[in-house]
Amino acid sequence: MSQPSVLIVGGGAFGTSTAYHLSHRGYANVTILDRFAAPSKDAAATDLNKIVRYDYPNPLYTKLGLEAMSVWKDQNSLFRGMFRGTGWIMSAHEMTRDFLKAAYESGVKQKREGVKWMSIAETKSKWPEFTGSFDGWTNLWSPEAGWVPSGEALLRFASAAQANGVKYISGDAGFAKKLLFEADGACIGVLTANGQAHLADVVILSTGANTATLVDAKDEIVARSHCVGVIQLTPEECEKYKDIPIVDDFEQGILFPPDENGLLKICSCRFITNYYNSFTPGASIGHSHADYPEDGVPRQIEEEMRSFVRDIIPYLADRPWVSTRMCWDGDTKDVNFRVCPYPEGKNLYIATAGSGHGFKFMPIIGKYVVDMLEGTLSKEYADLWKWRFGQIPPKTGKEPHPWPQRDLGELDGWKGRNKRIIQGKL
Repeated sequence: MSQPSVLIVGGGAFGTSTAYHLSHRGYANVTILDRFAAPSKDAAATDLNKIVRYDYPNPLYTKLGLEAMSVWKDQNSLFRGMFRGTGWIMSAHEMTRDFLKAAYESGVKQKREGVKWMSIAETKSKWPEFTGSFDGWTNLWSPEAGWVPSGEALLRFASAAQANGVKYISGDAGFAKKLLFEADGACIGVLTANGQAHLADVVILSTGANTATLVDAKDEIVARSHCVGVIQLTPEECEKYKDIPIVDDFEQGILFPPDENGLLKICSCRFITNYYNSFTPGASIGHSHADYPEDGVPRQIEEEMRSFVRDIIPYLADRPWVSTRMCWDGDTKDVNFRVCPYPEGKNLYIATAGSGHGFKFMPIIGKYVVDMLEGTLSKEYADLWKWRFGQIPPKTGKEPHPWPQRDLGELDGWKGRNKRIIQGKL
């Protein structure tokens, strides 16, 4: 019996992984639609770098993280040479100490080596490059974590999928505008911006921050953005800071070590939404980098990012930006993915909502999506990733990023920011 044809909308981490694993499981007719060629400009994964780790309070994600980590580290894998094992400092303040404690307890239960509390004095002794005060910080050290150049990894994965027969359609022909349904509610394909109808037996939405533009998902999947700023280090500074770990303060931001080009990324952990100027009333959707290439990070968040860096390395806190961007992802209220049938359409499935922590699973998540399509996904993961109809989960006191979110429309300084950076006006 031949496998069904599959149409995947979205060429980010989830969509690309799903296409790759479908093609390696014998599906001969797999197509990705994306407005942009790989790596998609609007994919959350198309970034300078992302954290790869497995420190989770939930053991189901820890299990997945360990599986993904084994692929990232495997020198015979598709991603060989991409993982940088710098280690990871997780940091908390008043709102996130319960979450950090749960992550530590999970590590103890699983007997993970090296995960330990680290005092401020010990932190600064181990890395004398950290000259900030760290006032009010609680630090947990995890030596096995690291980072990956995520945009490069996504491109490598997309190229491998195409080499194995996956068709990739971009431009207006890949820009999904509307789902097509039969009278009985069965989804039969997608209408794209050039007026073309792409038909398939199965349609999968891996549309991240733009999911609510195609289905009623505004209460389930909300576009939220990390804000990112990149600074350029000198060769001497690269040598000085090359061995620092990732620092992830759950209430402020993330600082990455410099890459081979001397680029150092700073990322805010204080999310913003985009109900402002949304094309879909009542929904938060992504603010496209292609549509608005000159827009960057809001002024208020830039100030918070600089304050965060001042806590760690004051010397770098006021450096000019090479670039800034809003990195949009589809988030859920329970911070779990959605890998499930869409409840209001036959032959229509959801595989998205990375919720700010999905990239690290890119090598393997598609395998689980295919299991879901074939009805073999384990009950524990099916329950974890099911559609929840906008239900608000109970507060557990173990939220990783509880800072109150703001909307893009409430903030200023972001319109045209990157144009001003290029012109030297910032």
